[in-house]
Amino acid sequence: MSNLIEKVVLVDDSEIDLFIQKRFLEVFNFSKELQTFISAKQALDWLKSLDASQMPELIFLDLNMPEIDGFGFLLHFSEIPEIQRQKVRIVILTSSNSRSDLDKALAFNNVIHFITKPLKQGDLETLKAKLL
Repeated sequence: MSNLIEKVVLVDDSEIDLFIQKRFLEVFNFSKELQTFISAKQALDWLKSLDASQMPELIFLDLNMPEIDGFGFLLHFSEIPEIQRQKVRIVILTSSNSRSDLDKALAFNNVIHFITKPLKQGDLETLKAKLL
């Protein structure tokens, strides 16, 4: 069994955060494929265009974004047919350390973890254990 996650998506409105998180995931050889989006809308449009076999295994999602925030993303994502969503796991990766944000995010079926930025090596080890 490979110890790499097949396909990972990063969604964050900060180009700096996207760059740092992407580089971190590359350095720690976390996934075979890594896609980034600067907005929740772009990510949702892309996800809706995929069939079930093309969906990512993991999405890192920021909460605080303009236009559609992380919670808006989660609501729209839940409208994608279940056959497409079933293998996708979502990790909230945010600067928020609010208990109410944590509780609200974990109420969504596909959300499996909540991480306060920055992403750390221990976070990746925990996620790999959950996913693999």
